[in-house]
Amino acid sequence: MMKGVKIVVLLLLSVIFLSCRKEEGGKDLTIIFATTTGLAGDAYNEPLMRSIMESVAANPDVKLHLLKPDNLSEARSQFDEWKASADEGKALVLCGPEFESLVEGVNLEQGRILLLDSDKTYGERIATAQLKRYGGAWLAGAIIKDFQIRLLKGLDGDRIIDEICQGVEDGYKENGGTDFQKYVLSTGYEGLNMADELYGILMGNEVVDMPDSNTKGMFVPVCGASRLGAFSYSRRLYWALVGIGDDCSSYSDFLPFSLILDLGGILKEYVSGWAQNNPWPAHADFGLATGHVRISFSERFYRHELAKTDSWPLSLDEWRALEDENKQIALEKEAGHAH
Repeated sequence: MMKGVKIVVLLLLSVIFLSCRKEEGGKDLTIIFATTTGLAGDAYNEPLMRSIMESVAANPDVKLHLLKPDNLSEARSQFDEWKASADEGKALVLCGPEFESLVEGVNLEQGRILLLDSDKTYGERIATAQLKRYGGAWLAGAIIKDFQIRLLKGLDGDRIIDEICQGVEDGYKENGGTDFQKYVLSTGYEGLNMADELYGILMGNEVVDMPDSNTKGMFVPVCGASRLGAFSYSRRLYWALVGIGDDCSSYSDFLPFSLILDLGGILKEYVSGWAQNNPWPAHADFGLATGHVRISFSERFYRHELAKTDSWPLSLDEWRALEDENKQIALEKEAGHAH
């Protein structure tokens, strides 16, 4: 679990270095990360951190400021401070729909704002970008239909988490899956930051109903940084799981594929356009149709002895054929899903 922490520390040190070497008069970019979870090991904030570092490295005239508020009140103070000094060389990225209230009624005269994961449109200079996750989640559920699924959900009531979990469940059940159980870790956002607690729950084997055969059971952790507890458990007891958010193959040998939700790739495109003085659209949607949501199979898993046993139901080629078989339906699900 310390791996993610080390990555974030190195990234933050890189930010200090990059910020110090900017020349006066260059562009100025501020990122306000989601308050509801941390940075290390998280499926939402950490990929955005990596992407913004890559973006700044490719655009050396950009001075970068990273802000991680503890709550919405603190975020509002940071937003107001940025707005008060906004000029044509400055841009602000708000990472997540929780920040919609910050830009309601704002008439921005200078600078630019990008609000991620919102389907709303605002005034001039405020752009929104939405990543549609339901279709990809439905596809993931469809291709694991032969497994006994244990979905580990951080909490109920979060728009993004609900969308992913519903997609996985619908894809699984609509394709004949018969053993799907969901476990909600908490009533609040602490459910996204309890990796040790989740590991203890799984090791205790009392809360989660484990299937009889490990090779037919599969975890789907949709629970922020808490997913690290499920990865630790899978490494110890050879439990298969699906990665959700980014490529999780480095976390466990027992992961046949990840559902990539490439919000970071979207952010890189916007930052690159801004650095080149290109305008941002008032709103844009992304997803399976644009390649920002996709299945990434783990070659590492299929080299493992578990994948070569008779009890493992599918080969890599069969997995890919199953994805191809369901891809068009998933695209239709994505297009028709209300956000």
